[in-house]
Amino acid sequence: MAALETIRKKAVLLTVVIGLALLAFILGDLLNSGQAFFGDGTTIVKVGDEKIDAVEFQKRYEEVSAQYQNSGAQMPDGALIQNNVIEGMITEKLLNKELEAVGVYVTDLELTEAMTGATASPMMVQYAQQMGFESPAQMYDVLFNPAKYGFTADQVAEAKANWLRLEKDMEMMIKQSKLQTLMMGALQANKLDTKAMFEENAVTSEVAYVKGNFAELNEAELEVTDAELKAKYNEVKNMFKLDEELRTGVVIAVDVVPSTQDQDEAKALIDTTMTLLRANAGVDAVRSFSELVISENKTRLSDIRDTQIKEFVEKAKVGEVSEPKFISNEYTIAKLNGKEMAVDSVQMNVVTVQGDKNVQDSIMAALNGGKNFAEVVDGKVAQGQENVWQVLIGAADSVKTKVLNADAKYFVLTANDQMAYIAKVNKKVAPKQLYDVAVISHKVLPSVKTINDLRDNLQAFINTNNTLAAVDSNAVKMGYQPMPFELTSTTPQINGIANTRKAVQWVFGASKGSVSPIFDKENKDKMVVVALREVYDEGYMPLNDANIKEFVSMQALNDKKVNALYEKYNGKANDLAGYAELMNSKIDTAQVTFGQPFVAGIGMGENKFVAEVYGAKEGELSSMVKGNSGVYVFQVVKHNRSERTPGAEVERQFNSTRGASAVMQNIDAILRKSTTVENEMIKFF
Repeated sequence: MAALETIRKKAVLLTVVIGLALLAFILGDLLNSGQAFFGDGTTIVKVGDEKIDAVEFQKRYEEVSAQYQNSGAQMPDGALIQNNVIEGMITEKLLNKELEAVGVYVTDLELTEAMTGATASPMMVQYAQQMGFESPAQMYDVLFNPAKYGFTADQVAEAKANWLRLEKDMEMMIKQSKLQTLMMGALQANKLDTKAMFEENAVTSEVAYVKGNFAELNEAELEVTDAELKAKYNEVKNMFKLDEELRTGVVIAVDVVPSTQDQDEAKALIDTTMTLLRANAGVDAVRSFSELVISENKTRLSDIRDTQIKEFVEKAKVGEVSEPKFISNEYTIAKLNGKEMAVDSVQMNVVTVQGDKNVQDSIMAALNGGKNFAEVVDGKVAQGQENVWQVLIGAADSVKTKVLNADAKYFVLTANDQMAYIAKVNKKVAPKQLYDVAVISHKVLPSVKTINDLRDNLQAFINTNNTLAAVDSNAVKMGYQPMPFELTSTTPQINGIANTRKAVQWVFGASKGSVSPIFDKENKDKMVVVALREVYDEGYMPLNDANIKEFVSMQALNDKKVNALYEKYNGKANDLAGYAELMNSKIDTAQVTFGQPFVAGIGMGENKFVAEVYGAKEGELSSMVKGNSGVYVFQVVKHNRSERTPGAEVERQFNSTRGASAVMQNIDAILRKSTTVENEMIKFF
């Protein structure tokens, strides 16, 4: 029974254990998404000629939602989860289609061996052991033959369903591994590949250079013309390619936080609380304050995790109260109510018996009669462990009394007509100092009045500023900070603000220049208003977009600066010293390798400079090179060639950057390039 409880609590553990699992089928709150399945069908996504239906999505939601609830994990933003799930399901469709096309499949024997065989996946072995079983095979036997172990089908139904889901994940893992094996066979580095990659990094050049910098130029004299701006845009426009519709605008997010009055009232409450705690024994004097959370525990000093409370308890006298600690809008006070020396833990043999009182009595009689523990505790009727250390702090007084007064025989801890917990105490530790500590906390929250005032003020603002132009002009003056955003229909949040999917939906139903109502139902920590600026269809972001124009203008101006430096200095000196004097610069040195993207002292992405160095002769003064941030003249002092020869290391590098591993790392993007994916999530969620 304990093993089943472990399975129930850790139903999602394999998501962590199997780090190579391809898909994480995590789903959001479909039932509360605000969109029923009406209108033009129930298809959420089309992947080529295949569909992902709302019913399929609902099923996945129910499965994984149950796993989250059983594990006790905190549910993240539903929109993020929904987005992750849809992306996973799309990947699943794409991969299955590709796997079918190349004839990759998994036999029942392969799957059985991976799950429960003698050479079962190490991850399955680890999972089973963490669930309390010796092996995956034992776990499988318990789940699929429950009566054999005294369980009912209902007791193992949830764990069995989890196992079947794990089988699907394992099957996909095996398929993925087979596909990678096929890729490894098809995409191998030949001699030319190996030689080319080796040559890129075989030579390190010692270079002396002089750089002409932009600081020498008068930027006011270098105006970029419209023609130059358009030419630069056409040169770099692939950077702004859109695969789906994009919408831009601004978002105002008002933090819902306590007001000054709320803080003052909280401080007054804490002052009153401190007075009463100091004047009275215990904490009964403040129990009537509903705003306080009171936690009382008997504990060892080593178990106190809060450093400040630990230091207080260690030095305090009984009855003393700590000074209030205020962190993240929460007050915390500690009071030492008592001390005592007591036994805090014992070493025990613990046995769980499934059965009526006759069965319970027979098991205990066998144990006390000297029968071998392993023979009695066979994992069927009786399960248990020997020499387990149990902490007595927090246990019921009746249990502590039985344990502390026990002799060397087995005794009944608790029992009913169907089950009993039997134990024997092997060792008791010496009494330790225990502390009776009360922790009183108060979270300062915004009052109803504060929330209403924030909302009323924001509503008044958008009532009089109901266009984007007005928001742009007046938001900052009124104390609001509009932040720019870019959204596609599949973006789960606006600028990473939790629970803003409703605002995303509004953006994709709005007209340019309009301002939204206040969104504050889903997110209790913020009030959000959005205004739509532009709508860009598939294709390219246009030059008239403010951000694009700013970027392209900077690039065009850089080009103009480089050309101006080139015209000013090219051919005007005969050696590095001469160029250093002309450019008011100095001679620097660098180590340059053709395959490196960054050169110390030069910077990132100076590809022309690196290429010229690679092809230059030792000792010759180079021609002037146009870089990204200036112009260069250099001289190769020496080309140092590695004495190593191409080998397995180069082949591994090829595989990870250009071969099979690289393909598998990008398989999703590769498959999406060859398949049309139509995502209509925005219509549903």
